[in-house]
Amino acid sequence: MKRVFIISFLIITCFSGFSQKKIDFQFWEDSLINLRFQAMSAPTELERLALNEDFMNLLESIIMEPNSFKFAWDSVRNFSIVTSPNNLFKLFSWHIEKDDFTVENFGFLQVYNDNRKKYVIYPLYDKRNTIDYPETMIGDHNEWYGAVYYKIIPLESKNKTYYTLLGWNGNDLFSNQKIIEILSFKSDKSPVFGARIFKKYSDKVSRVILTYNKESSLSLKYEKQSYEIGTGRKDPKTKKTIYETIESDMIIFDQLIPLEEGMDGIPAFMVPESSLHQGFVADNGKWLYIEKVKGRNPDMPLPPHKIKQREFYNPDKSKNENKESSN
Repeated sequence: MKRVFIISFLIITCFSGFSQKKIDFQFWEDSLINLRFQAMSAPTELERLALNEDFMNLLESIIMEPNSFKFAWDSVRNFSIVTSPNNLFKLFSWHIEKDDFTVENFGFLQVYNDNRKKYVIYPLYDKRNTIDYPETMIGDHNEWYGAVYYKIIPLESKNKTYYTLLGWNGNDLFSNQKIIEILSFKSDKSPVFGARIFKKYSDKVSRVILTYNKESSLSLKYEKQSYEIGTGRKDPKTKKTIYETIESDMIIFDQLIPLEEGMDGIPAFMVPESSLHQGFVADNGKWLYIEKVKGRNPDMPLPPHKIKQREFYNPDKSKNENKESSN
């Protein structure tokens, strides 16, 4: 009964608010935050999914408004909103936890259509459990491998821009996932998820899925890092290959290792090793895999090393200090 009252209130205010010429997006942002909180905290899966449907319907109504793309959404904390650097699109994404502790992701893609001179909305429903080969699949918004996104990285190719999306997926009771997804657009601005632009990583991979132990925390970032490449020359004395250190903006993530021997590849037993890093660096419109990354951000310099003068025992100094303290 409580839910019926809340939703009825939202519908009434929604119609009265949207009938005005100027939409108060701040008011609707607050309404969405509250409704999202209710959907997250409802005691049963049935209630959570029902409230999530109400949330999705209200959000769709709001972002269909002509000026919604310009709204900053500064107060949102319980669902994700990321905007492409060129303001071509926004991605709204969030998740609902089910009673069996699996997670279902939802979202909207709001993209500007040049031909129609307006923003078009594509609903996103999590289809990852129906995809046979998720790491190689390339499809439209109806074949979305669900995730909650937190970063968009444009990657320029010869005739196309690929948008790399970094995201998180709560997956199931035993494991979480970090996702490196690729989004591109056809000429009509309809979306395509997945692209085979990962070099030296794995054959035919169209997205990178890192699955790891539920109790662990895996770092997946885009920042300036350093790595080494072989120069093709050898040291005349040691006969070892000479390496050159390169600094570059890149995708960097922790290497996954098994908790126990023989458990390699079992998600519940794979944990991030924070001292070992791998990554991808942009290379002619593709992502080149780097097996070993140093893993320190050059933009964050180490604290200055202060040299302290060593003090040795001086009996005369000790005597003087004792006299001063006694006086």
